[in-house]
Amino acid sequence: MIKKFLYISISLFVAFFVYINFVFDINNYKSNLEKMISDQANIEFKILGDLNLDLGIQTKISAESLSVRKNKVLLFESEIFNASVSLSEILKGRFDINSLSFKDSKLYGINIDESIIKSYNIIAGRTYKLQNTKYSDIELIEAKGYFEGEFLQIEDMVLDTELINGNGFGKINPFKETINISASTFIKKNDYLKSKYNEFYPKYLIDTQLPVLISGSFDNLNIDINVSDIVTEKLKNEIKDRTVKSIKDKIKEKLESEINIKLPF
Repeated sequence: MIKKFLYISISLFVAFFVYINFVFDINNYKSNLEKMISDQANIEFKILGDLNLDLGIQTKISAESLSVRKNKVLLFESEIFNASVSLSEILKGRFDINSLSFKDSKLYGINIDESIIKSYNIIAGRTYKLQNTKYSDIELIEAKGYFEGEFLQIEDMVLDTELINGNGFGKINPFKETINISASTFIKKNDYLKSKYNEFYPKYLIDTQLPVLISGSFDNLNIDINVSDIVTEKLKNEIKDRTVKSIKDKIKEKLESEINIKLPF
């Protein structure tokens, strides 16, 4: 009896494995996934590459190259898309998504990194002109979410750009087309960023929590930096150090000038 049960179980497992790997094609359901996300998020979600199914510890689907549009206006595009899903629901032609991640993406309408650089330098008494106002380069977005009434609640979000990394949460109202994301971020420290931004690089904010709020409509996003007391104090120290350095430089120039006048060489 036990041998018969084991034989049946093994046979079912082998049959399921063969079906999933050699017969079942996740791409037959790609349009279902596009429609589900488009309908729920009130956007035009399109996957340009093929879907891949990974039967690991968690069932995942992945694809290369996707885009998000609203009224034919490009809002977001990503090179790599991953989603943790329920396999049993996929076999029914439905998608029960537990989490999403996007790699090497562009968020159009706002430049998160340069907006932070500009805001920081305004407070520090400098003027920074944005070099790119069209989009943000985002290295990674990971998030879990669920619908609650008319809102898509976002939790456990990871946001990683060239300049910052952080964690956040928030909500999206798909039908009013509004976004409200709050993130606790930190400035990255590396030689490339120092070279890229030169004197505008916010070195005084390294290892300092920088609260960032991304809000607005789908096609008109804004970014606000919550300048806490700690940030304000660090900016005061930067301005103070710059002032002291400026005074020292002027004294040095004056002394060198006087020496040059007195000496014949």
